[in-house]
Amino acid sequence: MLLRISVILAILAGLGVIGVGQFVLRPQIEEIRDTRDKNKQGWDKTTTELNKTKGTLKATSEDLAKTRSTLEDTKGALAATTAKFENEQKRANGLQEDKNRLSASLKAAQDDLAAWTNSGVKVTEIPALLGENKDLKSKNEALQAEVKVFVTKADRLQKRLDEILKSDEAPPIPHTVRGKVLVVDPKWDFLVLDVGTKNEVVTRGILLISRNGELIAKVRVMDVQEQRSIANIMPGWKIKDVMEGDLVMAY
Repeated sequence: MLLRISVILAILAGLGVIGVGQFVLRPQIEEIRDTRDKNKQGWDKTTTELNKTKGTLKATSEDLAKTRSTLEDTKGALAATTAKFENEQKRANGLQEDKNRLSASLKAAQDDLAAWTNSGVKVTEIPALLGENKDLKSKNEALQAEVKVFVTKADRLQKRLDEILKSDEAPPIPHTVRGKVLVVDPKWDFLVLDVGTKNEVVTRGILLISRNGELIAKVRVMDVQEQRSIANIMPGWKIKDVMEGDLVMAY
């Protein structure tokens, strides 16, 4: 009987403990469940956001890779464009230099044309002028050759005269003689004159050289041809340097 009572009391005590446990622990259990559910929801939300972030990161990585590729392509295009620009710049500089040269040539041609126009010579007259110039050149060459002959003769005659001439007497020359000095040799003081035997000029005759009415020198004829003569400036009678074109007249 006592055992039965003890068992009953133990059962009642257990039921009391269970009741108290249910009454005390139930709120805590519910709180734990709520916390668990909230954590589960937070985890799920975090997992979703993480997956979304991973997707965004992957897309961003892909975009970054594309951007890098585009940047490399852009760099290549920029380098090609820069090289092309430099080539075009060099070409432009070359064209500018060509333009400057052409402008200079054009200006020089215009200046030459203006000078030619101001000269009063017509284009149709050019052939005649060229022919005249060629003729004058030929005559000048012939005159130079003749001068060389005169020089040789003058040297020979001067030596001969130095040896045989002992008199200062000069044969007369007509007062009407007029001419010009053709060639002057300042080293040997001899002249080539455009008067000769046709003007009645004679060897050892004396002539005067003047310029603008002023006496320049007195010369003695050393050799005479029909239209030319060679004369030496007489010692002490060289007042000024004789020039080509000076007037020759009788003494």
